[in-house]
Amino acid sequence: MAWGPTDPVETVNLKEHLAAIREALDAGRRPEAGGLLGLPALEDDVWVDTAGAAAVVGVPPKTITCWLSRGRPASMPFPAAHRYMYRLYWPLSQIEAWARFYSGSDNSGRRAAALKTK
Repeated sequence: MAWGPTDPVETVNLKEHLAAIREALDAGRRPEAGGLLGLPALEDDVWVDTAGAAAVVGVPPKTITCWLSRGRPASMPFPAAHRYMYRLYWPLSQIEAWARFYSGSDNSGRRAAALKTK
């Protein structure tokens, strides 16, 4: 079964991941939130899920999942997600850059209106 635009998929060894979290906690360090979820650490960025991406773009979360399943919007497909534990995540900066570029491209008035109505 092909997943399409939701690739790339990261694999995490859960035993190693749990050991790393315990080691950090024992040393008095708090692992980053993405690290707790098994996502790679981001420098100067945070992970957002579908709801967070929808809030940044200004559309309902179902619109994001529809775009991903259909490779939409056709003129500029939504960025591929990182999948972990059946949830989708993106670096916030990637979603913000996509939203800026998408809303600022040609016909920005029509595209901004389309984003709000979908």
